[in-house]
Amino acid sequence: MNCYVKTITCLLIIATFTQSHWVPGARAEDSREFTHAQGTTHIPEVPKRVVVMDLAALDTLDALQIPVIGVPTMDKDRDWPEYLQKYTRDEFTKCGSLFEPDLAVIQALNPDLIIVGGRSSRQLDSLVKIAPTIDLSTSTSSFIPSMARNILTLGAIFDVEPKASQRSLKLLNDVRALHEKSSMQGKGLVLFSVNDRVLPNEPATRWGVVYELIGIDTVVTSGELPERRRRVSGSEESAEKSPEQVAAEEALAKKQAEEAEQSFRKILARRPEWIFVIDRNSAFGDRPNSESVLETNPNITDSTAWKSGQVVHLNGVGWYLIGGGVQQVENTIAQISQAFSAKDNPATK
Repeated sequence: MNCYVKTITCLLIIATFTQSHWVPGARAEDSREFTHAQGTTHIPEVPKRVVVMDLAALDTLDALQIPVIGVPTMDKDRDWPEYLQKYTRDEFTKCGSLFEPDLAVIQALNPDLIIVGGRSSRQLDSLVKIAPTIDLSTSTSSFIPSMARNILTLGAIFDVEPKASQRSLKLLNDVRALHEKSSMQGKGLVLFSVNDRVLPNEPATRWGVVYELIGIDTVVTSGELPERRRRVSGSEESAEKSPEQVAAEEALAKKQAEEAEQSFRKILARRPEWIFVIDRNSAFGDRPNSESVLETNPNITDSTAWKSGQVVHLNGVGWYLIGGGVQQVENTIAQISQAFSAKDNPATK
């Protein structure tokens, strides 16, 4: 039993014995203090006018059938998954981007609760001046437990604790079932694709949480990959640095790229049986997935996973824009479970 299976088993034992009383942070009957990713917030009564600036939180609110009045401003044609398309309607006020909420619009809505997370979490200090604000960001080091915490926190805030408890138990049971399948699948590797680049990911990182979700052993360890250097445009470089500095930066970037390539080859030489891919470009409709990029990389096409047809393209919108929403994660569980079943039963392919 690997560490992921042990974690989920322990959570299930706790959840089964406590059921609907399993609420994040003990709170007295006369208190409405709720713990979240950035502290504790007092919410005096069940909120009626809710603005949510995080798609994972909106996903979970939708699953619990909790109404909202304000949502992020997104591109109607490409940035919303089908099951959240209703939030594109005009009845839901658009309140600014995931990075920069429109404070004036939110203020005019007179909300009694604002929810942030992920990209919008840095705006909590500004938003708390308008209304009680909570941060439902998920953790990269304990992704599934933080998801369960968020579901239960919402259940307690909105007085739907039995429904939230049932949903969190279902999530944990589904994860445990996936982990049991994963224990017989060998090792895996999570890749992030952007433009023409393909990058391996370590556990306990933004995309590395997929290892925890699947419960599969990895071929890459924490701290093994070289640090990634942020790419800047040539105009930025030339405007801020001398020609000598630009040349030095370019030489360093080339060296780092070579080191990254060597590291990638080393990791794939460990022969992962499964590769799971998150493609940023597919999240914005630029391509259906990154298969055309993968097939030009000999390191990947020579891998065991590629030759066995065991490369799973995860939903780009789901993982790049939503992340830890309960419906998004349940969709991923179903997709990967089906892929494992197809491998175990070739006739189902």
